[in-house]
Amino acid sequence: MKLKILSWLELTVKAVVSALLFVCTGLGIVLLLQPHWQSHNLWTEINIIARRFPIIVSITSIVLLILWLFLVRRFYQQTKLNDLTVAVHNLVPQVGDTKSPGLATEHFGHLFQPLVNNINNVYEAAQQAILEEHAIERSKDEMVTNVSHDLRTPLTSILGYLGLIINDKDQQKLSHEDIMKYAKTAYDKSGQMKSLVEDLFDYTQVRQVDFKLHWAPLDLAAMLQQLAVNYELEAKEKNVVISVVSKPMVIEMMGDPDRLARVFMNLINNALKYGEGATFIRLTAKILAKENEVEVRVTNNGTKIPNESLERLFDRFYRVESSRNVKTGGTGLGLAIVDSVVDAHGGRVRVESDDEMTSFIINLPLMSED
Repeated sequence: MKLKILSWLELTVKAVVSALLFVCTGLGIVLLLQPHWQSHNLWTEINIIARRFPIIVSITSIVLLILWLFLVRRFYQQTKLNDLTVAVHNLVPQVGDTKSPGLATEHFGHLFQPLVNNINNVYEAAQQAILEEHAIERSKDEMVTNVSHDLRTPLTSILGYLGLIINDKDQQKLSHEDIMKYAKTAYDKSGQMKSLVEDLFDYTQVRQVDFKLHWAPLDLAAMLQQLAVNYELEAKEKNVVISVVSKPMVIEMMGDPDRLARVFMNLINNALKYGEGATFIRLTAKILAKENEVEVRVTNNGTKIPNESLERLFDRFYRVESSRNVKTGGTGLGLAIVDSVVDAHGGRVRVESDDEMTSFIINLPLMSED
């Protein structure tokens, strides 16, 4: 506040001093019009000159007034600029404070409004960058916590059951059936750990800045048919019929065959694990000619996904299950991998779920932009 008062006091002094200088300059110019004075009084002489040369005196007065106003305007702009510099300096420590509104545009006049707007845009961008950095840090911490939990849980079981078997080698109290049961449990838990590590490896790969797809021509319809055949036995064990409907029968496109296969494998696995009560899984593919893209739907008639979970399904480590005990064996990374791979292909993925059907819908360009 003191700096602001001083700056305006400085502006006032400059305006007054410059006005006196211009008045003196004007008087000097007027007096030059009549070298020989007709009186000994300054003001009387000026009045005489003004009556003899009214046009010249008026023009001189107007020109000097305009110059003085222009100079005062420059002084005013300099004061405003100094105020803006101080305001920006005070704004720097507030970066990262989401409650800070930035600079008030109306305080700096119309002339500096574009500059103030640009400063506010940069300020908001800096705030957003800091918030995103904090979110990334929290996400990393959450990721480490989740991975640690998901690795520790099956590892504890593996060590526990293997410990029972090893510690029994001298006492031999365990039956062969018990040993096999413990060994199978340890083996299943090892499979869960292997699945988590593979999902985590794939997820970190597709999330890297320099992640690149291996583009190649492929027949999407044939890929879906092959995947359905691969999952036929597992689907039959769960009393689920898996089928493929493709229009046309051959869908040629560009993409990364391995990554796209992983996308549809994750969606099929997701339907088998979480589609409770489902009797079928249907893969449908059709070409949308106007959009020059293909739409693939992975649909099942299992239990509806809760509405509050739909928006978070593609978040890493998110599970619809309320507990992290992972009764289905999922890692919570499958759909995050799907989202990242589809995005890398320039496509989009969404989910629709109601009491009758749950569908994961993927739209992919038939040809890459290149």
